Amino acid sequence: MMRVLQKIIFTFVMVGGMSIVAFAQKDQPKKPPPKGNPPVVTPGTKKPPKGDDKPKKSSTDVIIAAKESLADLA
Repeated sequence: MMRVLQKIIFTFVMVGGMSIVAFAQKDQPKKPPPKGNPPVVTPGTKKPPKGDDKPKKSSTDVIIAAKESLADLA
């Protein structure tokens, strides 16, 4: 008899807890607020800046140059 009473009380407590949780979430908005329009990007309309014609050094060239400069200091 006590076991049945415990299960009934537990069920009422769970239903009450779930209804409180559902009531607390009722006022929350369904969707996030809308964001502004994203910026428009048009590729290919910009020219590269002048003076960028030099070839770039690769990472191995930089390492070799650093080792040579350290060897010159020693």
